[in-house]
This record gives sequence, C-alpha cells and structure tokens, in this order.
Amino acid sequence: MSQIIQKIADELYAARQDLTPIDHIRHQLPEGDLDAAYAISEVNTKRREEAFGLRRVGRKVGLTNPMVQKKAGVDQPDYGIVLDDMIFTNGVSRPRSAFIKPKIEAELAFVLKHDLLSSEMESIVAAIDYVVPALELVDCRYHNYAMSILDTVADNAACEGIVTGTVQLPYGEVDLRDVVMVLYRGDEEVTRGIGSNVLKGPINAIQWLAETSLRVGKPLLAGEILLSGSIGMIVDWDPDVPYTAKFSHGFGSVSATLQSKDECDV
Repeated sequence: MSQIIQKIADELYAARQDLTPIDHIRHQLPEGDLDAAYAISEVNTKRREEAFGLRRVGRKVGLTNPMVQKKAGVDQPDYGIVLDDMIFTNGVSRPRSAFIKPKIEAELAFVLKHDLLSSEMESIVAAIDYVVPALELVDCRYHNYAMSILDTVADNAACEGIVTGTVQLPYGEVDLRDVVMVLYRGDEEVTRGIGSNVLKGPINAIQWLAETSLRVGKPLLAGEILLSGSIGMIVDWDPDVPYTAKFSHGFGSVSATLQSKDECDV
C-alpha cells in the first residue's frame, strides 16, 4: 500500500506543479480507504514544506454544506491543510495561470488563541480568538470536479488558498447560524446562503475538525486559521471580474479577483 500511496502522491504533485490535470485516483485505492487518501495528501504537504520552506498555519473543513455534498456526490466532510503561502488579504488578485480549474466559495473562518486538546464544545469555544469572513480559493488536479471523497481528500480537499476579510468578531457576539452570505460576480449575485447550512452551524464544523484532528494525533494549535465550510454553493471563478462575498451581522465583505494577465499579487 505504501507504494501505491507514493505513486498517487507523485501523480498529484506533478499535476499541481505542471498544471496538468490527471484522472481521478479513487480506482487505485480500496473503496472507502480514507486513511490512504489522507496519507497521500500528507505526503504532498510535507513535500511542499520541505521543498519551499513552508509551514502549516491552518486547516479547512470541506463538504459541510448538504447542497455542496450533493453536488460533489459525497456524504461526509473532509479536511485539508493550509500552508503559509496559501493565505491572502482582502482584495487580492491571483493569476489565472496558477490554476487548473479555479472555483471559489465563501465561508466563516475561526482563529485559535489556544491549542485545542479536547473536542468538547466548551473547550472549543474557549480556544477561539475570533471569527473572520473568508473566501476559499479552490482548485483540483483532476480533469473535472466529479470527485469521490477519496479523490478530494487525496488532493488536500481541493484547497488552493484563503482570502480573509478585515472584520474580526469575538465568537458568541452574533449567532453564526443566522449570518447571511451573498456572493457576487461583479454586480451579479451567484450564490447565497445562511450559516446554518454548515452542519447546522459553523461551530459544528470546527468540532468535527477538532475530533478528527485528535483522532489522527494532530490536534489544532494556537494561531491556526480554520475554514468551516461553504455557506453557499461553490461556483466557477471567472477571470477579470471581482468576486465579493457580503456578510450580515457586521462581518462586512471580502473579495478576490482572478486575473488573466500576470500583473497581480502573488
């Protein structure tokens, strides 16, 4: 099995480096073997850390919205690792040439002030420093997004970056289940949703991540930024038009633009 894990990791790593998509990898693994899929993702995360001097700064929970699960053909969440070269500030421009099949989604992110060594809700709440609006920049290394849970997990849950807004609210100041998000492509609304779409509340996604992280022996740590999952639908990220997510309850907005030319932020 270790040889298969390394082979698939090599294929996905080359696809990311060369921006050349590959076939889905699920048929190379035993059905439902999530441990192997996460092992593949871990191989490539370590490879990027070592090759480029990167460090881990957060994690993302994906597939927490039932609408997104249905569209993706899966029935459970997954998670991926966020490295420090994947964090961007509000209003960022990214080059189209850095992506294979770019998509974008809007969510709420949590930043920790303490290590999280328990998955009890009381401990999770006590560990949260603040909540911030965010966009997730999504890409996959496959020919299309018709992925199984094994495909997406092996590909680091399709995470290619995080854009954070400027408003930071203490957890508990507003009921996150009631936060409304509307994502615009320029002036056109492309999706909307409410916080309760995310596992009936974004904090539940963080609890799932805390439980999972403890189970695999890699607890959530102080300073990490944690993406809780898409409030609306994941949508295509078209170039040369700003995408802006506007949030209710005082969270403000966060935006990003995909540029077809190379004059952009890096």
